[in-house]
Amino acid sequence: MKSYEHASISGIHKKIFISIALGQIACSYALGIAGTAITDAIEPLNLNSFWVGLIGAGTLLGLFGSVLVGNLADKIGRCFLIRTDMILFTVLSICQFFVSDPVLLLLLRIGIGIAIAIDYTVGSSLLTEWFPTKKSAKYQSTLLIFWIIGFVAAYLVGIFLKGFGDDNWRWVISSSAVPGLITLLWRWGAKIPESPSWLANKGKSQAALKLIHQHLGTDYSLPKVETRTKNEKAASWKDLFSSKMRRNTLVGGIFYGCQVFPFFGIGIFLPLLMESMNMGNPYTSGILYNVFMIIGVILGVLIFNRIPRRVFLISTFYASAAALAIMVVWKDAPVIVTLIIFSIFSVVLSASLVLENPYPPELFDTRLRASGVGAVIAISRIGAASGTFLLPVITAQFGVFVTLGVCCISLLFGGVVCQIWAPETSPAFIKKVVTKGTV
Repeated sequence: MKSYEHASISGIHKKIFISIALGQIACSYALGIAGTAITDAIEPLNLNSFWVGLIGAGTLLGLFGSVLVGNLADKIGRCFLIRTDMILFTVLSICQFFVSDPVLLLLLRIGIGIAIAIDYTVGSSLLTEWFPTKKSAKYQSTLLIFWIIGFVAAYLVGIFLKGFGDDNWRWVISSSAVPGLITLLWRWGAKIPESPSWLANKGKSQAALKLIHQHLGTDYSLPKVETRTKNEKAASWKDLFSSKMRRNTLVGGIFYGCQVFPFFGIGIFLPLLMESMNMGNPYTSGILYNVFMIIGVILGVLIFNRIPRRVFLISTFYASAAALAIMVVWKDAPVIVTLIIFSIFSVVLSASLVLENPYPPELFDTRLRASGVGAVIAISRIGAASGTFLLPVITAQFGVFVTLGVCCISLLFGGVVCQIWAPETSPAFIKKVVTKGTV
């Protein structure tokens, strides 16, 4: 019998992919909607720059929960968590409409971040473990297109949803309940099954085989490496920092964090930035920035499997850092030049995000995958939360070009770390290296 990892794409794969893709839209929408909503809430809630940054970073702070979520998913499985996390997400999104206390709003944003942590961590592991080995990375990377769609949709809703006076921010920020509810209904209707890899790794080979036969046919079986005895040591997040895995864990978290520091810092508070830069009409410039983000993601999806992972990581870090450096140095550039450079930055940075879905799962084996992805996401949230919290504070105190300079330093640091330590995980290019080494 053939391993189920070599099966053709079938109905169950499509159901799982749609489930994860909808989750990507809902999660990115909730992250992106914060900037516009909180900007609208500054006067009604009497927020200073500290609270603007803190509430904006609240959801990203909640994503630190991915450390615990990953370990939990490796212990109890993927199915229950992926079916129920959108209940928490939707309920908390609705609750935002009714609060007026910044502290309560911050707590709700953190709660939504925890729900997103579940979705990111478990969804990535479930897709990797169900999909054919040769197709997994392609579908993981394609997910970012849906993530960007949700993020851009949030920006557009934030701009055009008007007419509710001082309560406008409530309608804007709680609108994330809509994609959350759609995702919830789809997942329960699709009846997403447990991961065969996880079941086999827990010594439940018969249950895993039953799922494989039910959804893929009796011609497929488990790969030999997935089966383990019940006495084998269970996954522990401490294993991620053993001498064998430490480099992979740190590289995963650092590359991710250095990418999302400028991405969320700039993307979430784009309206605030546009007002401070020589960019013409801020709304038009913002829409243009988001359009180029979509273009960048599509380009990233098209090319990421055609070049080594290391080359992709290192080149995008340095190229996006160079674009920001030009903007910082050439402060008085003509509007058209500034727009072109900022658009190039948008394309390159958004293209680099494509690796955030396929690369972390490739750094870990099945036993540690959910824990590993969870740890990577948690480490990366230091960058994301820092960028979102610090951007309005730095911009208010030192100006927008200092903010862009800080983002540039983050990207340079990520490029250096990846150049020194990032492992090559692309199956196609690893195979080429091995083949050349045996000739």
